[in-house]
Amino acid sequence: MSLKTRGSAAVDKAQRRLALLKSINENLDLGHGLSVEAYTRLIHNTRATLEAHNTLLSNLEESRKTITQMEQTLSELSERMLTGVATVYGRNSMEYSKAGGSSRKGINSQKSISQIPSVVAVPTIQPTQTATNGKGSLGTSK
Repeated sequence: MSLKTRGSAAVDKAQRRLALLKSINENLDLGHGLSVEAYTRLIHNTRATLEAHNTLLSNLEESRKTITQMEQTLSELSERMLTGVATVYGRNSMEYSKAGGSSRKGINSQKSISQIPSVVAVPTIQPTQTATNGKGSLGTSK
């Protein structure tokens, strides 16, 4: 993703307008700060700021690319370090786990244990039926 530098339509338009104003009078001064000199100074300052902005964007893009390359190099070295620990100590060693590696054997056995559903027998109690006389009381006569 490249950052886009920018131009300025306002600066371009002002530069053309300045040329037209100078055709009236090189030192045109309309009073109240409206002079060719002030106009020229603002055009120059705006152009310089725009150039500085574009330079910053260019430097930022270069910095972004440098960081991306460094991150890629760091990721590759991290992987190589872990592989080196696996080579020296083995993939199932404590040292490999300490270095951030995970044992393939341990992962599979943990998954298989957790995937086995636990069977718990829940005794069901069947209600026993008692004889009633239909009025909610036991079938004893009074």
